[in-house]
Amino acid sequence: MTSSALAGIYRDHAEYTQVYLDMSVDTADPPGVQDERRTSVLDRLALAGSPQRDLDCVADVLATATAGPSPFCLFVLVRDGVVVVEEVLPGLAVEPEITSYGPLPDLVPLLKAQPLEFTYLTVETARDGGEVQLFRAGSRVAESEDHVQGRTDTLHKIKGGGWRHDHMQNHAEEIWRQTQSELASTVDDIVRTRRPRLLVVAGDIRARQLLEQELSEASRAILSIEPTNTRADGSTDSALPDRVDEEIERILNDDKQAVLDLLALHDGRGDNLVELNFGGVILALAAGQVDTLIVDSDRLREKQALALDAEPWVASAPEDALGARILGPVPAQLALCRAALLTDARVLFTDSFRVPDGQDAVALPNEASAAAILRWRTGPPVPGT
Repeated sequence: MTSSALAGIYRDHAEYTQVYLDMSVDTADPPGVQDERRTSVLDRLALAGSPQRDLDCVADVLATATAGPSPFCLFVLVRDGVVVVEEVLPGLAVEPEITSYGPLPDLVPLLKAQPLEFTYLTVETARDGGEVQLFRAGSRVAESEDHVQGRTDTLHKIKGGGWRHDHMQNHAEEIWRQTQSELASTVDDIVRTRRPRLLVVAGDIRARQLLEQELSEASRAILSIEPTNTRADGSTDSALPDRVDEEIERILNDDKQAVLDLLALHDGRGDNLVELNFGGVILALAAGQVDTLIVDSDRLREKQALALDAEPWVASAPEDALGARILGPVPAQLALCRAALLTDARVLFTDSFRVPDGQDAVALPNEASAAAILRWRTGPPVPGT
């Protein structure tokens, strides 16, 4: 979903039934485990006050949700018996399980699993053509698909020798090149119009080589090659999605590090373009001043803030509500991310206590729980900036 769509969920002040649930299936699980899980979720939602029409809707979703390879989670929002969001999120749960009903659904699991506006392309190519698919990060359902079919009368090398052999082989090579040129044109059009951040190409080695030669500079700038011929008989189904996951993780970690480097640069300069104090971040969000919000989920666990029904959307104390109605104290992570969405700020997450094997920690400095890069500076002008 887009950031504006998520912000709209908070703007309408409706009551939502929410489910965020680890749906992974272990082969050792007894046959009835999914039924028990569904019954438990519905019982908890009923206790939370979800109306029957929402319960019926959630029951249908849990019974029919498209499963992915384990581990995976299900994120569902229902309003007035209608599914507003239904997403299967690959990977382990990034937040505690949620079953709730109310006007402030927690969108943090969705924000963590699906970087907003991050799309990527996959291409599986062969000498006779290829498949191009556009995805949103965090989803295995393609937003668009394109198929390019080339000529198939010259796919195999010509046996024998002499002038005729060379001529026919050159002719075959030219047909392959034309096919990959057409495929490259399709890819380039999508890169130009949809601006994906990643392009992963797999397939026949010669087709990949020819395709790469035909791609535009913009497409090659985001290109990653998966050396597996995923269209060959007996090839593994996991090679392409595994490479995609690795590349997305790399890009997102680079994004985080770039933002933290920028944060450190401005903090070192003292140019009043960053905020590292929790209370200061809330004030900056309330003023619509935040360009990028950085949240450390681990360090924010015990903090709360006030959610408001109108601008300034968030406050640390009742006297800062500026006439807006206080919806109540909520977890700080929810309050900050909600205010960021409502003020069109970018959101990035770090987890100071959760570092993947072989990677350096990507955490905020000085044990800060939240930070912000600002759209305009605070305080008096700083000489030399």
